[in-house]
Amino acid sequence: MDDQRPDIILIVTDQQRYDTIHALGASHMDTPNIDRLVEHGVSFDQCHVTAPSCVPSRASLFSGDYPHTNGVLANGTEWSRTWVSELADAGYHCVNIGKMHTIPYDAKAGFHERLVVENKDRFLEGRWCTDEWDKAILNAGHAKPGRLS
Repeated sequence: MDDQRPDIILIVTDQQRYDTIHALGASHMDTPNIDRLVEHGVSFDQCHVTAPSCVPSRASLFSGDYPHTNGVLANGTEWSRTWVSELADAGYHCVNIGKMHTIPYDAKAGFHERLVVENKDRFLEGRWCTDEWDKAILNAGHAKPGRLS
């Protein structure tokens, strides 16, 4: 990859408004790590979601299309097409760590690597969803509390 291209790190937090970050004016908050990212990167304080539900909102963010256009209108709707593959085609190595709520839950969605960490025991798509956290607990020889089967 050309060393002149910037690194791109997109951090999406759940239920965090811009006014909960010290560097963006919330002087009562203590957010030193996010503050450093704000000071040395780009932040957005006028972002709005296109859907109140998680899956349609994420599908919209990562497709660039409104829910009524991309067809993802409710949680549990299949989706995996993203603009991330365009970054990969441009020579970026694309990694997702965390949750995307793609259906199927472990779809590559344009990423070279996905470390799915949702920490939710759920039976979905005809199987138990085993994320990276579940695998780490099992590899350490432990049983995850609360697992029904």
